[in-house]
Amino acid sequence: MKVVILAGGKGLDLFPLTQTRPKPMITLLGKPILEYLIKELKEVGLTDILIVTGYKGEQIINYFKKGCEFGVSIEYADQGDNEGIEAALLASEDFVKNESVFMLLFGDIVSEKGLILRALNAFENTQSDMAMTLTLRGDTGDFGIVEIDSMGLVKKAGIKKADSSSRSNYVDAGCFILKPDILEEVKTKPSIGQAINNRIEKGDKVIAAIWEKEWFDIGKPWNIIEANRLLLSKVKESRIAKDVVIGANVELKNIVIIEKGTEIGSGTVLNGPIYIGPETYIGNNVLIRDHCSIGKGAIIGFSSEIKNSVLFDGVKTFGLCYVGDSVIGKNTHLSSGVITVNTETPKREITMNINGQTLNSGCIKLGAIIGDDCDIGVNSLIFPGRRIASNSTVMPGTKIKEDILENNS
Repeated sequence: MKVVILAGGKGLDLFPLTQTRPKPMITLLGKPILEYLIKELKEVGLTDILIVTGYKGEQIINYFKKGCEFGVSIEYADQGDNEGIEAALLASEDFVKNESVFMLLFGDIVSEKGLILRALNAFENTQSDMAMTLTLRGDTGDFGIVEIDSMGLVKKAGIKKADSSSRSNYVDAGCFILKPDILEEVKTKPSIGQAINNRIEKGDKVIAAIWEKEWFDIGKPWNIIEANRLLLSKVKESRIAKDVVIGANVELKNIVIIEKGTEIGSGTVLNGPIYIGPETYIGNNVLIRDHCSIGKGAIIGFSSEIKNSVLFDGVKTFGLCYVGDSVIGKNTHLSSGVITVNTETPKREITMNINGQTLNSGCIKLGAIIGDDCDIGVNSLIFPGRRIASNSTVMPGTKIKEDILENNS
């Protein structure tokens, strides 16, 4: 079975992290999220892959190339300036047109292992025409709601939350097995959900593969932190490279992964599960705890604390910084004493301004979302849920109460 992965969207809701990379190249535990999907495809024997690229697609092509290094065969199609899932799907037409069925995957999903196999098993065991994975959501948000019948077959897909007639809390989980003739429906229907509905009206049986384990669509900044927690929670044993230098009185608690060429200063506490990338320096008396992922070549300065955060490659936090529940972009520097405040007073769920809308993150604790190549001055204070555009310079002692949406360097 051939596989089509859609990886061309602009990911505007993830600003500023997608200013400089496509969504599927957001890195967790040293790997782009797209790599986790490709690894799982290989494990179930699906190695003939087309990646549909668009926005900054050259980063995906340069990283995965033809797939040899990952044990798969990868081709590429460019959806160009055409926006949306449907345009991306149509770009795969030549790749799948002679297949009986193919798998469609969204390139921005992170889940526990087994999602792809669940779709395959549901399809093969029920002799259905097509399959789609569904997951339950308390808040269906922007997702397409799906109704199923008592036999587990899809009755209707792509229902909007505003449709009060639907009582379903199932949403599609970004993994489908489709017949190529769905492409003909997509050419005339405004959404993939409506295209599937049209096939159902014509007699096709679409089985619902229910996914009850954890699953995240990386659509909003806080989803990156949630997905990072999920991936770290599934690590079963510690792994420390042989050449790692560990100073005196360092405490290692729970599961830690420390890659090659890293140095840990004396008096530091690493309270896992945490991931520390290669060639990183962790200074003296540092505390790193609670599901942190720190990228290659990072520097964490004296007596800083990092908690439940994702730091991309080359991040430098100098002495006495606090980074909590935050995402810090590549090569960004936090000067001494920078604090990311991660709670409101009084405590309440943190909101963020996303594309002109105030959205509730659902998180009691949420720090800063900072883009690549920023320089944050000494003793700056960043309020909860604030975003800072890539290449920004923040002067010393600044209180950042509002988003910085354009670089001010």
